[in-house]
Amino acid sequence: MSTLPTESEANAAEPEANAAESEANAAESEAIESLLDGHPDVAEFAVVRAGARRIVAVTARLYCAAVDIRDDIWESVPVEQLPDLVLVLPELPRDAENRVLPDRIAHRAADDPGAGTFSPPQTPTEVALADIWREILGRRRVAADDNFLDLGGDSMTATLLLDSTNERFDVALSFDELLSMPSLRAVAEAIDQRR
Repeated sequence: MSTLPTESEANAAEPEANAAESEANAAESEAIESLLDGHPDVAEFAVVRAGARRIVAVTARLYCAAVDIRDDIWESVPVEQLPDLVLVLPELPRDAENRVLPDRIAHRAADDPGAGTFSPPQTPTEVALADIWREILGRRRVAADDNFLDLGGDSMTATLLLDSTNERFDVALSFDELLSMPSLRAVAEAIDQRR
């Protein structure tokens, strides 16, 4: 028969659990920081926590989309160490002493929750649709929250994508519908509703 720990035993174990969690967080951040430290498109970066979410904020040397940085991290860091979100900012928010302000980064992340997320396609329709998007848009990865235009889509690729999608799923999505849907997940849901 197992016994539950006493309150004092549980309280004594808490610092050990927090220390182990802190070490795991540091190791995860170290892998990301190592990658970004030598990244040719990244001028500076910060890895911050906002509650349970880990956010990577970067400033780019030239224009660089969050999904491009995200894809580089996705390819290089183990899945369990992936951050929740990548934001590309014009500059990192800092205080008067030049310290990065994690709260401001978290606030920006709340304003743009879908930019550079790491949510892989889940449903069979999402997976098949992601394959089409990857092929037509020439992307290494496509997340369920990705937007067609944010991935570099334009009117020409939209036409190709619609032809492939409508043929593959035997549906009739329109150009306007594709552009009005915020994510691959939303397009997949619209396809599933029509079949």
